[in-house]
Amino acid sequence: MINVLLTGAGGNLSHFIHGALKRAKLDIRVVACDYSSNAVGLFLAQAGYVVPPARSEAYLPRLISICRKESIHIVFVGGIVEMRILASRADELRQESGAFVVTSPPAALDRMADKYECACSLAAAGFPAPATVLASDHEALERFLEQYGFPCIVKDRLGRGGSIGLGVAKDRPHLACLAEQIPNPIVQEYLYPDDAEYTVGAFVGTNGKAAASIVIQRQLGLGMTVKGRVLPGSDLGPHCERILEALGCLGPGNLQLRLTKQGPVVFEINPRFSSTTSARAFYGYNEPEMCIRHFVLKEPIERPAIRAGRFFRTIEDVFVEEEEFQSLVESGLIQRSRAPKRPRGSQR
Repeated sequence: MINVLLTGAGGNLSHFIHGALKRAKLDIRVVACDYSSNAVGLFLAQAGYVVPPARSEAYLPRLISICRKESIHIVFVGGIVEMRILASRADELRQESGAFVVTSPPAALDRMADKYECACSLAAAGFPAPATVLASDHEALERFLEQYGFPCIVKDRLGRGGSIGLGVAKDRPHLACLAEQIPNPIVQEYLYPDDAEYTVGAFVGTNGKAAASIVIQRQLGLGMTVKGRVLPGSDLGPHCERILEALGCLGPGNLQLRLTKQGPVVFEINPRFSSTTSARAFYGYNEPEMCIRHFVLKEPIERPAIRAGRFFRTIEDVFVEEEEFQSLVESGLIQRSRAPKRPRGSQR
């Protein structure tokens, strides 16, 4: 049996990773943790732990303790704050507990988290990238507006993704307003057409080479993909694989792009799992299973056979008895022998 620790159990990303793990062709036991007893993922796993916040000095020692107690083989990180912290101390956690943390190196995380540096890195590596300037660089901004005009994208240089800290400026007054409201603002060209947006997953092995990818044409809603069409055999897959290799990523990466008249232009890279992780697993591209097989079982990455199809995201309920919830609050631990109750007819 493979014992998995899933952090950030209250977040959507953790939920989607868990969904993919349930589709894996392996015997897996999922342990979850979160700093809040209100985290739904604690009630969906076989065991759930309340832990200190990721920025706390007590966070890593607590994770090491859990990994030892539960004989954890691999850690899947559900939050970007946790990922940045664990990436810098992944070796320590592995030495102390034997658990492997799925994360790209800190330098790659830093490069991708900074959207200005990410665009510059893409261009420097010879890949098309959206024209990008700092809103505070007035001369560069004027040149940008002369060449690209409006509309243009204003976003937080260090934003968390999911359309948070992002706006579309329609004219100069609107641009000035957004630049005032959005922290660390950068300005990017608006990529056309609107209906040609894609999310691409690619997997990079320990040898630095990408060996698998999946392409989904998407529609956004609530800061994530809510409708998607899986496109096996798309040329966008190998293109994005080369990008992750060039930028020094490891394991799963997610790239967002638009297919313009000039070709594919990547506008964001997240070196982690995606909101489409569970949907990808349904169509044959199971990133968490690939991580277990490659990083734990030391198997070579096999390029999966991906099926064509479409998916639609819905909302579901999870029901927990009050005494069970209070038990978690008091003890900081919940253990389950069966899945929680779900409404009849609900779907993931």
